Amino acid sequence: MAKNASFPEYDLHVRGARVDDALAQLERIVSAARGGGPSVFAIITGYGSSGGTAMIKSAVIAACRRYLRQNHIAGFLDGEYAGDIFSPQYQAFPAASRIPVAYKRSPNPGLVFVCIGSR
Repeated sequence: MAKNASFPEYDLHVRGARVDDALAQLERIVSAARGGGPSVFAIITGYGSSGGTAMIKSAVIAACRRYLRQNHIAGFLDGEYAGDIFSPQYQAFPAASRIPVAYKRSPNPGLVFVCIGSR
């Protein structure tokens, strides 16, 4: 459920989701955002099963690193750092000030924030 109705969230960890499906969906989301969609948004990855694995989240973080190197995105932030304004991760995220306060009050390791650009 969105913490802020005006802030876009995309859920990649629907029941039964596979990593390759989630990555294909992420690619479509980033492509649409680059084409004029929202410039800052949250990706819901989940934070892993009771076994401690977070395959979708790990894959999304790796994809975001690749997108950043390829200049497809301006930055990304693991949701667990959304409330830690002094962390290097938060400081490096170019749209940190655009993350709604509700996310900062309740950091969520099952989210990844993505910034496409400065628009």
